[in-house]
Amino acid sequence: MSETRQYPEWMGKMRGLTPDELTEFLAGPVVARIATVDADGFPYVTPVWQEWDGEGMYIIPREKTVFVKHLLNNPKVAISCAMDNGTYTRMLMRGVAQILSGPEPMTGQVLEIARRMSIRYLGEHGPEYLAGSQDRPRYLIRVTPDPDKKLITWDGVEWAEKYTAAT
Repeated sequence: MSETRQYPEWMGKMRGLTPDELTEFLAGPVVARIATVDADGFPYVTPVWQEWDGEGMYIIPREKTVFVKHLLNNPKVAISCAMDNGTYTRMLMRGVAQILSGPEPMTGQVLEIARRMSIRYLGEHGPEYLAGSQDRPRYLIRVTPDPDKKLITWDGVEWAEKYTAAT
C-alpha cells in the first residue's frame, strides 16, 4: 500500500480538478488555446475567449478566422486552458467542434455569451468593446469533449504520480 504524501499548500492541490473546481477555474479570465488541423495536416493553435457550461465550451470567433475553415474539413480539436503561474492549474480537452450559427452579427444567445465573455476578459470595459463590435459577423461554436477521450485536469507543481511511479 502506498503512502499519501502531504504537500505544502503553495504546491497546489496535487490532483485533478473536481467538476465544480473546473467550472470555477474556467469562469475566470482563462484564455483557451484551440488546436485545429489545417489543410496541409499541420496543427494550428489559436488563443480564444471561452465559456464553459459544465459539459462543453463555447467560443465566438470572427467571420474571417482561419481556423473555422479547418473545422469545416475536420471538426476534431484539442483545447488547452492553463494558468501560467501559481500552481499551474490546467485543463486539456479533446473533442468535436460544432458550428451552431454564423457568420452573422451577434444577437440572442451569441450576444449573451459574448457579454459575459467581454466582462470576464475586459472587466468594466467589456460592454464598451462589445458595443463597438457586436455588428461584426461571428460564429458560435461549441466544443464537446469526446466521450472516449479523458478530460485532463490538474492543479499543482509536483509531478503526478503516474510520472514518478516505477514501471
